[in-house]
Amino acid sequence: MVLVALALRISPCWFLIGFLLLGIVYWNAFRTRVPLYLTGREVVMELLERLPEGSFEFADLGFGLGGLLAMLAKEKPQGKFFGVEVAPLPFLIGKARCMSLPNCRMEWGSYEKIDLSGFDFVYAFLSPVPMPGLFEKAKREMKPGSVFVSNSFGVPGTEADETVIVGGNALYFWRM
Repeated sequence: MVLVALALRISPCWFLIGFLLLGIVYWNAFRTRVPLYLTGREVVMELLERLPEGSFEFADLGFGLGGLLAMLAKEKPQGKFFGVEVAPLPFLIGKARCMSLPNCRMEWGSYEKIDLSGFDFVYAFLSPVPMPGLFEKAKREMKPGSVFVSNSFGVPGTEADETVIVGGNALYFWRM
Protein backbone atom coordinates (compact mmCIF):
# COMPACT_ATOMS: atom_id res chain seq x y z
CA MET A 1 0.00 0.00 0.00
CA VAL A 2 2.89 2.34 0.74
CA LEU A 3 4.34 1.67 -2.71
CA VAL A 4 0.94 2.26 -4.33
CA ALA A 5 0.50 5.52 -2.39
CA LEU A 6 3.98 6.65 -3.44
CA ALA A 7 3.42 5.65 -7.06
CA LEU A 8 0.10 7.54 -7.17
CA ARG A 9 1.68 10.53 -5.42
CA ILE A 10 -1.13 10.77 -2.91
CA SER A 11 -0.76 13.83 -0.74
CA PRO A 12 0.00 13.11 2.93
CA CYS A 13 -2.89 15.46 3.81
CA TRP A 14 -5.36 12.77 2.71
CA PHE A 15 -3.90 10.33 5.23
CA LEU A 16 -4.19 12.94 7.97
CA ILE A 17 -7.82 13.61 6.98
CA GLY A 18 -8.54 9.86 7.04
CA PHE A 19 -6.93 9.54 10.46
CA LEU A 20 -8.94 12.47 11.82
CA LEU A 21 -12.21 11.09 10.42
CA LEU A 22 -11.54 7.72 12.03
CA GLY A 23 -10.68 9.53 15.25
CA ILE A 24 -13.99 11.36 15.46
CA VAL A 25 -15.94 8.17 14.67
CA TYR A 26 -14.07 5.88 17.05
CA TRP A 27 -13.31 8.69 19.53
CA ASN A 28 -13.42 6.74 22.74
CA ALA A 29 -13.29 3.12 21.56
CA PHE A 30 -9.84 2.54 23.03
CA ARG A 31 -10.92 3.66 26.51
CA THR A 32 -14.45 2.22 26.50
CA ARG A 33 -13.68 -0.84 24.34
CA VAL A 34 -16.95 -0.19 22.50
CA PRO A 35 -16.72 0.15 18.71
CA LEU A 36 -19.47 1.47 16.45
CA TYR A 37 -22.15 -1.20 16.04
CA LEU A 38 -25.24 -0.47 13.96
CA THR A 39 -28.60 -2.00 14.81
CA GLY A 40 -30.16 -3.94 11.94
CA ARG A 41 -33.66 -3.46 10.60
CA GLU A 42 -34.81 -6.86 11.90
CA VAL A 43 -33.92 -5.81 15.46
CA VAL A 44 -35.78 -2.53 15.01
CA MET A 45 -38.88 -4.45 13.90
CA GLU A 46 -38.63 -6.81 16.90
CA LEU A 47 -38.38 -3.88 19.30
CA LEU A 48 -41.32 -2.13 17.62
CA GLU A 49 -43.48 -5.19 18.27
CA ARG A 50 -42.54 -5.16 21.94
CA LEU A 51 -43.13 -1.49 22.66
CA PRO A 52 -46.54 -0.62 24.12
CA GLU A 53 -49.29 1.32 22.37
CA GLY A 54 -49.55 3.89 25.18
CA SER A 55 -46.90 6.32 26.37
CA PHE A 56 -43.47 5.06 27.42
CA GLU A 57 -39.86 6.22 27.61
CA PHE A 58 -37.09 4.47 25.70
CA ALA A 59 -33.33 4.98 26.01
CA ASP A 60 -30.61 3.89 23.58
CA LEU A 61 -27.24 3.86 25.33
CA GLY A 62 -24.68 4.48 22.61
CA PHE A 63 -27.02 5.32 19.74
CA GLY A 64 -24.33 5.30 17.03
CA LEU A 65 -25.77 6.99 13.94
CA GLY A 66 -29.27 7.25 15.43
CA GLY A 67 -31.00 4.85 13.04
CA LEU A 68 -32.79 2.85 15.74
CA LEU A 69 -34.09 5.94 17.53
CA ALA A 70 -35.21 7.64 14.33
CA MET A 71 -37.17 4.59 13.14
CA LEU A 72 -38.76 3.91 16.53
CA ALA A 73 -39.68 7.58 17.06
CA LYS A 74 -41.38 7.74 13.65
CA GLU A 75 -43.34 4.52 14.17
CA LYS A 76 -44.27 5.14 17.82
CA PRO A 77 -45.03 8.88 18.11
CA GLN A 78 -46.65 8.38 21.54
CA GLY A 79 -43.30 7.27 23.00
CA LYS A 80 -40.45 9.45 24.20
CA PHE A 81 -37.06 8.45 22.85
CA PHE A 82 -33.69 9.39 24.29
CA GLY A 83 -30.20 8.54 23.14
CA VAL A 84 -26.69 9.16 24.38
CA GLU A 85 -23.50 8.84 22.31
CA VAL A 86 -19.88 9.59 23.15
CA ALA A 87 -18.29 9.71 19.67
CA PRO A 88 -18.58 13.19 18.07
CA LEU A 89 -19.26 12.38 14.40
CA PRO A 90 -21.84 9.63 15.03
CA PHE A 91 -23.50 11.95 17.58
CA LEU A 92 -23.83 14.74 15.01
CA ILE A 93 -25.19 12.36 12.37
CA GLY A 94 -27.71 10.89 14.82
CA LYS A 95 -28.73 14.33 16.06
CA ALA A 96 -29.38 15.43 12.46
CA ARG A 97 -31.49 12.31 11.79
CA CYS A 98 -33.74 13.00 14.78
CA MET A 99 -33.89 16.79 14.54
CA SER A 100 -37.39 16.81 13.02
CA LEU A 101 -38.79 14.29 15.50
CA PRO A 102 -40.33 16.05 18.53
CA ASN A 103 -40.40 12.82 20.57
CA CYS A 104 -36.66 12.16 20.15
CA ARG A 105 -33.90 13.75 22.24
CA MET A 106 -30.17 13.07 22.09
CA GLU A 107 -27.22 14.01 24.27
CA TRP A 108 -23.49 13.82 23.74
CA GLY A 109 -21.78 12.03 26.60
CA SER A 110 -21.41 8.75 28.40
CA TYR A 111 -24.25 6.43 29.37
CA GLU A 112 -22.54 6.11 32.75
CA LYS A 113 -23.79 9.60 33.65
CA ILE A 114 -27.41 8.93 32.62
CA ASP A 115 -30.01 8.21 35.30
CA LEU A 116 -31.99 5.21 34.07
CA SER A 117 -34.86 5.51 36.57
CA GLY A 118 -37.23 7.31 34.20
CA PHE A 119 -37.09 4.80 31.35
CA ASP A 120 -39.45 1.92 30.65
CA PHE A 121 -37.05 0.37 28.11
CA VAL A 122 -33.27 0.68 27.99
CA TYR A 123 -31.43 -0.69 24.94
CA ALA A 124 -27.70 -1.21 24.60
CA PHE A 125 -25.56 -2.55 21.73
CA LEU A 126 -22.11 -2.03 23.21
CA SER A 127 -19.57 -4.84 23.72
CA PRO A 128 -18.91 -7.55 26.31
CA VAL A 129 -16.58 -5.26 28.30
CA PRO A 130 -19.08 -2.79 29.83
CA MET A 131 -22.00 -5.21 30.21
CA PRO A 132 -21.45 -6.35 33.83
CA GLY A 133 -21.19 -2.76 35.09
CA LEU A 134 -24.06 -1.54 32.93
CA PHE A 135 -26.29 -4.38 34.11
CA GLU A 136 -25.53 -3.51 37.75
CA LYS A 137 -26.38 0.13 37.01
CA ALA A 138 -29.64 -0.97 35.35
CA LYS A 139 -30.60 -3.14 38.34
CA ARG A 140 -29.84 -0.26 40.72
CA GLU A 141 -31.59 2.51 38.81
CA MET A 142 -34.37 1.10 36.64
CA LYS A 143 -37.89 0.93 38.09
CA PRO A 144 -39.67 -2.37 38.69
CA GLY A 145 -41.34 -3.70 35.55
CA SER A 146 -39.03 -1.85 33.16
CA VAL A 147 -37.08 -3.78 30.52
CA PHE A 148 -33.34 -3.81 29.85
CA VAL A 149 -32.37 -5.10 26.38
CA SER A 150 -28.87 -5.96 25.21
CA ASN A 151 -28.10 -6.67 21.57
CA SER A 152 -25.61 -9.52 21.08
CA PHE A 153 -23.89 -9.33 24.46
CA GLY A 154 -25.15 -11.11 27.53
CA VAL A 155 -24.10 -10.50 31.11
CA PRO A 156 -21.67 -13.12 32.43
CA GLY A 157 -23.23 -15.15 35.23
CA THR A 158 -26.70 -13.66 34.67
CA GLU A 159 -29.32 -15.44 32.63
CA ALA A 160 -31.69 -13.24 30.66
CA ASP A 161 -35.44 -13.56 31.24
CA GLU A 162 -35.79 -14.06 27.49
CA THR A 163 -33.38 -14.47 24.59
CA VAL A 164 -34.54 -14.02 21.00
CA ILE A 165 -32.47 -14.53 17.85
CA VAL A 166 -33.27 -11.78 15.32
CA GLY A 167 -31.37 -11.15 12.09
CA GLY A 168 -28.42 -13.19 13.31
CA ASN A 169 -28.21 -11.27 16.61
CA ALA A 170 -29.23 -12.44 20.06
CA LEU A 171 -31.44 -9.99 21.92
CA TYR A 172 -31.30 -10.43 25.69
CA PHE A 173 -34.29 -9.17 27.69
CA TRP A 174 -34.30 -8.64 31.44
CA ARG A 175 -37.37 -7.46 33.34
CA MET A 176 -36.19 -5.36 36.25
